Amino acid sequence: MTAQKPRTKITQQDVARLAGVSVAAVSLVLGGKGRISPEGVERIYQAIDQLGYRLPATPSVAPFTRTGILLSPDCAFAAGLLPELSCALQQTGFTLIPGYADTSTLLEHAAQLLAQDVRGIFVCGKLLNAQPDTLKALHARATARHVALTGVGTHFHTGPLATIHPDNALAAHMATDALLQQQHLNIGYLGGENHSLVRAERLGGLSLALGKAGLAFSASLSQPCAATFDDSFRAVTQLIKQSPKISAILCDNPTVLLAAHHALAEGLQTSRWRLFSRRIALAGFGECEHSLKLALPLVATRHTEMATRAVECLHAQLAGESLLPDDPRLKVSPAFLASA
Repeated sequence: MTAQKPRTKITQQDVARLAGVSVAAVSLVLGGKGRISPEGVERIYQAIDQLGYRLPATPSVAPFTRTGILLSPDCAFAAGLLPELSCALQQTGFTLIPGYADTSTLLEHAAQLLAQDVRGIFVCGKLLNAQPDTLKALHARATARHVALTGVGTHFHTGPLATIHPDNALAAHMATDALLQQQHLNIGYLGGENHSLVRAERLGGLSLALGKAGLAFSASLSQPCAATFDDSFRAVTQLIKQSPKISAILCDNPTVLLAAHHALAEGLQTSRWRLFSRRIALAGFGECEHSLKLALPLVATRHTEMATRAVECLHAQLAGESLLPDDPRLKVSPAFLASA
């Protein structure tokens, strides 16, 4: 397949010629109808990607109300978002069609949604870690059919999909400010993997808040760990032993927060370590009713807020607006949570 010279207007005939198929086959694929071999469908989409073809925009007598979401079955973030997004869409007249995929089958499942004439597609959570070429191809295919395409994730993404995400840096800044007001000057960070972008964004917010207070953050006050209770329990003990002056800890997620709470409570009760003979303040990130019932402070962007913003961005795109990765509408602010 060879590249064609740019033209003022790309037609279905150009797509058919480059893909080596009939114009009827191109029309059937774009309309989500007919029986075309998978190889033929792939050649057509490759031609669309290469040429930058888009269907002519035509007014609809009755607007379609279907929207798709692509998500990984083992993504906790996606599982929490799904019911809230479905509810938010229903309130504006849309129905949500879920498609479960992994990064290697993302385009295949996206094609199935496109064949159902969806008005928009949300790519959620772990699937945003697909190869850039895969996401670019998905973007081109959605654009060709005037389908709104938006990512919904746990952190900022540079592209190619504009992605709705929590303001993790602001969340850490808010939590740090609250601890500083309580006269905590040695604030640590517990949890998250070393490669976690969520963790990196929060450490940036923590450092910024400390800097504004004339304090410097030390890497020795940060302890990464897996998001399991046992690993977190061991990690908090290690963090306190290596940083005995620490007076407060920001916990990466509710599991880490609960483990730290139990580790500190156990240390106070048994007095096995002198390090645990003083109170250490805790604050965490994420939604967890159990933590709130224990009066443990939480800062989070609720799934309901993420879903509401996703619907707003969908409507903006359907109205002809473009969303770039740095659009301020994509960043959702956090808040301190209260028990229901």
